[in-house]
Amino acid sequence: MGSYYKHTKTETVHIPYSFRCEQCMKDSGTQNAVITVQAQLNSNFRHLSEGKQQKLAEMAHAKLVKAVKDARAEAAEKQVYAAAFRDECPHCRAPQSWAVSGAKKDLFTVPVILFVFGILLGTGCYFTLENADRLMIAAGCAGICFALAAAVLIFNLIKIGKKKSRTANVLQQNKPVIEWSAVQGLLEER
Repeated sequence: MGSYYKHTKTETVHIPYSFRCEQCMKDSGTQNAVITVQAQLNSNFRHLSEGKQQKLAEMAHAKLVKAVKDARAEAAEKQVYAAAFRDECPHCRAPQSWAVSGAKKDLFTVPVILFVFGILLGTGCYFTLENADRLMIAAGCAGICFALAAAVLIFNLIKIGKKKSRTANVLQQNKPVIEWSAVQGLLEER
């Protein structure tokens, strides 16, 4: 049996932004949102040829361009800011109301993954075990995953509710000023 090697390439971009705190009304100063992506290529060889390295670099760059374009589109069209745009004020550590929508974006991601994993695990246990209690074991395995999914969902809801309550009484809702010109080259790529 042969082995394979996993080759990865990481690309990062820094997007400057600033905001006026909704609690203390101080300017945050220039902050950096860091968007990082990783591309992966499997190979039978320890070292990649020059052509494969070029392909891996192109894959990573394409993922970075897509991530930046998606972040800009969601910020401009939906007022949903990526998690890379940290909302904590550097002066008073208060969260900002504009980040609540970004937190809602990832509300169901992990619970759905756990739920699907529970279905697959329960089905796999049911069909692979030869015990008389295989239904109970399968139901138990699936139930644990379902309980974890529910716990993560409740945790996410509490976290968002807490952030909403901390930002609900602001006098003026401000939006971050994102300097997209720093990544204009990536935004213009096809």
